[in-house]
Amino acid sequence: MEKKPKTAIYVRVSTQEQAREGLSVDAQIDKCKSFCDARDWDVFKVYRDAGYSAGSLNRPALELMLRDAQENKFNIILVYKIDRFSRKLKDLILVLDDLKSQKINFTSVTEQIDTTSAMGEAFFQIIGVFAQLERGMVKERVELAFERKIKFGEALFRAPLGYVYQNKKLVPDPENATKIREIFEMCARDINYKEISQKFNIPSSTLYQLVKNPIYLGKIKYRGELHKGKHKALIDENLFNQANKIQNEK
Repeated sequence: MEKKPKTAIYVRVSTQEQAREGLSVDAQIDKCKSFCDARDWDVFKVYRDAGYSAGSLNRPALELMLRDAQENKFNIILVYKIDRFSRKLKDLILVLDDLKSQKINFTSVTEQIDTTSAMGEAFFQIIGVFAQLERGMVKERVELAFERKIKFGEALFRAPLGYVYQNKKLVPDPENATKIREIFEMCARDINYKEISQKFNIPSSTLYQLVKNPIYLGKIKYRGELHKGKHKALIDENLFNQANKIQNEK
């Protein structure tokens, strides 16, 4: 005997919507359960987000449901309307593509979207194409943003020890900038890493990466190339080279 599909019901409403349109969570649940009964689907669990906007995927019940999906706890996700799940096409496309890879179907009570059917499988294939396109576009936007930052000499990541961000610009941190110079000077004098680590309470692995970071020269490394930054250097090139030469010879 074939097992009944396990269905996760997802319902959502914002306070404003419920007051304006009467789209109560309970009404959505009733409609979804009736839909499951008509198809002989078992309800695994009802995930409800009350008072949350669909403009973001950061919703507790939705996040729990997607975690459960990763653990293959159900076969189908059912919503009353697609906009209960998300109002952003980009988010919907990417999540549906992930569900497809987990062999989880997505169905709406009120719209003609049912990926348990042959037509729905074709829909999933189209979703996959757009998901790939969206991921590619996101990658391009990130790369363009990085290249723009490099062009203007801006740091790409979080501020390393010795620096802080002020008005989105990297500037020396008065509390830690002197520590950086002292660390490099100790390395240049061939003082043991363990001793330096203990003095500054820095793990040896972190210290190793710190000494090799060209950001302290006023430079930024991107795709294997060094670019001149707009931030102030904390040490000069001679000290940097001497510290690294000593460590490389060990």
